[in-house]
Amino acid sequence: MASKKRTRGPNKQTPWARGDGPASVLRLALDTRDPLQRSRLEGMFATAFALRRALQHDVRNRIRAYWSARHEREEKGPGSVRERLGLSQSALERAAYGHLNDAPHLRTSVTKALAMHLADSVFTAAERHLFRDASGKTQGLLHIGRWFDFARLPGRARSRTTPRKWETFRLHGTLSGHREAYTGSDGRFFQPRTMRSIAMSGTSWWSHSGPLVVVFSGLAGGDLVLPVRLPSAPSNQAILDDRLQDPEAWHKIDLVRRCDPNAAGGWRYEAHLMLVKEPYASPRTMARRVKAAGESAHRTAGIDVNVSNISVASRVGNDDLLITRIERHAGEREAERQRRRKERRRGRALDRSRRAANPDQYRLSLRQEERARRREAAGLRPLIVIPRGKRKARADGKPLQAYRKDALSRRYKRERASQAASAAASAQARKALARRVAGAVVLRHGFRAIVEDCNLTTWARRWGRAMSAFSPGTLLDAIRAETIAVANVAGVAGGIRRASTRSTALSQHCLCGSRAKKSLGERVHDCPTCGLRGDRDAVSAVLASFVRFTDDAAPAAFVDFDAARGLLGERTSEILLETLDPSWGRQDAPSESTAPSALDGSSVEETGRTSRHVMARQNAGTAPRTTPNETGSSIRTKSERARTRTGLSKSGVEGSTPLRDSS
Repeated sequence: MASKKRTRGPNKQTPWARGDGPASVLRLALDTRDPLQRSRLEGMFATAFALRRALQHDVRNRIRAYWSARHEREEKGPGSVRERLGLSQSALERAAYGHLNDAPHLRTSVTKALAMHLADSVFTAAERHLFRDASGKTQGLLHIGRWFDFARLPGRARSRTTPRKWETFRLHGTLSGHREAYTGSDGRFFQPRTMRSIAMSGTSWWSHSGPLVVVFSGLAGGDLVLPVRLPSAPSNQAILDDRLQDPEAWHKIDLVRRCDPNAAGGWRYEAHLMLVKEPYASPRTMARRVKAAGESAHRTAGIDVNVSNISVASRVGNDDLLITRIERHAGEREAERQRRRKERRRGRALDRSRRAANPDQYRLSLRQEERARRREAAGLRPLIVIPRGKRKARADGKPLQAYRKDALSRRYKRERASQAASAAASAQARKALARRVAGAVVLRHGFRAIVEDCNLTTWARRWGRAMSAFSPGTLLDAIRAETIAVANVAGVAGGIRRASTRSTALSQHCLCGSRAKKSLGERVHDCPTCGLRGDRDAVSAVLASFVRFTDDAAPAAFVDFDAARGLLGERTSEILLETLDPSWGRQDAPSESTAPSALDGSSVEETGRTSRHVMARQNAGTAPRTTPNETGSSIRTKSERARTRTGLSKSGVEGSTPLRDSS
């Protein structure tokens, strides 16, 4: 009697799960100068993109069929319809296997394990459209990705129950073996321009103890071997020791590519190694966090976020009030103007290059058309010029030819890649500065803070340039991460809690509890009840430190005005009055509107809002003073030219330092 086919039963062991534990990512540069390995890697990306695109078409068709079956969803339920249409993770993985079986030539570059993870990434986007998130929102129907946007090959986490089991990308070698192979006669660690080819130092890659290498096995043409390039700077060696000395912390590897026309093949490749480990912190950072956990454990802080500045106020009970204002100083504003000027020049150069390569898609400008008519009337031959007119389009405004079909020169590609690299470097520098500022803020004001729940997306639509220059969201995220890190060191609860603006209305209240409505242009708090005067943002930050939350399932925020009144006193009034110092600066962005307003002391109409404390000083009989260009632009406005004619100074108010204390 023939025996039945044996199948693997359910796993009786408890599956390993990472959960919400610590995790960090280390980026490892890969050397792809070997033309054979580079061509295989490019083939892997091309094949994976084709497979992912086919899966995206499958999911879109299934989702459309799901929403069309309205009566079936009402009768049998949504789950039954999704099961029939194959809108599940396992069904989409089987669809990926079917594509590989129907096209066997794809197996030369992609394995079934990699196809499964591509299917999982596609289904994640479909889930966000089919099911609501924690806020009750869903996303739109997933888009078919473009080739230049396809930048990541997802890897699979290594098995925690079976040793030596990585089904996709694996990292082999040791850090000591890598340093030994690339240490010069002078004892210094270096990385050559072209990495040497790496061979196994044992019978298999699992016994390899030489230089670090990323290996992808299971392909028909043999293993894909990509040497790893480590940073050789002495400042990075401590990070490498912490990240790469323990192979048990290595979790999974994703292969990422970035467009770089200067690299071989036009792409630069990296291996993003995820580690089940806390993010690296230097000894100096840990010492600062330990100090903050001990010295500021009893402080309660409030944060007021603005378009171009952030005010932080903290206290211990009703004593020891500290107020810090974070804003850009004059040097940073000048550097930002220089960067924007350079970006404008680069944008114009890119536009000229595109127009020169695709002259048939653009119209001539009015001046060029007039010159062409004059030359034609004079019997001269037409000149070949770069058209400066609008893009040729249909009646509905859609271009006759899609931009993706334009011919692009090699210089255009290099310049565009340089533009992307410059933007990435600016973002990285902005995040690094935010982390440094956050460390100083938490050290002084503690690791328990409250901030109003503001919608920064709405602000970005209104004050996009000022927000991109100051990036309050990036700074607030850095402060939140630092507060959580310090709270973990202290072993207590900490972080930043958000309070609803509807129930608190911090900018409309005073410490005494009285409420007076203020417009966005009123930047000075002047209470008619208790006589308290100060910067509007500073008073809001102080009030935020007195916000309390109910103990309900959905906690509501309210201001404890009984405790806030206990802070009123001569010392508090002096500290808040110091925040009206002109050296604290003003907003870089228009506060409310661009309606003309006449400044006292002159008859010139100023386009844009002016802070109230500047106007108050002028009303008090002080000499008229100028205000910096609110948009941060280097272009002279009409009002600036008018001030020049009336003899007023063109220079702006001297900017304050990034951290300013009024204590």
